Amino acid sequence: MKRFILLGFAMLLISSAGVVIKPLQSPIQPLKAKPHTLVHIENDSLVYALIHVESSGNDSAYCLSEDAVGCLQIRRTMIRDVNRILKHRGDTTKYKMKDRWNRIKSIEIFNIYCEHYKLTSPEAKARCWNGGPRGLTKKATQKYWDKVNKELNKIK
Repeated sequence: MKRFILLGFAMLLISSAGVVIKPLQSPIQPLKAKPHTLVHIENDSLVYALIHVESSGNDSAYCLSEDAVGCLQIRRTMIRDVNRILKHRGDTTKYKMKDRWNRIKSIEIFNIYCEHYKLTSPEAKARCWNGGPRGLTKKATQKYWDKVNKELNKIK
């Protein structure tokens, strides 16, 4: 109850300051790419489907049991892996654990991961996102791919 009161008070303060709060048109907004990323998500239905399956579009989603955070439910090991990849490339960019809460940075992390592991098909990207670099060979990731593919078919 206190959260709702505080949220209402914060919105009142923001609205009285002349700030306009616009709802998102879609869960995925056009992004400006950093040089080291492959951000092509304006019309990337796979990213949209993954976000829907992982968090139902909620950037504040948190899974305590796995410490998975944000719209793409990124774990700490993913941040460490992507930072290792970037360091190996000679890139000075370094993601922090708090970046998992940021949709844009989460998608950048996803793209770096897929590029590094040379994942090209939607199925390979989804299954490896769920099961690690060898996700395509794991039977457990097939069910995950079925969910993502179902979302993809809804989008098309």
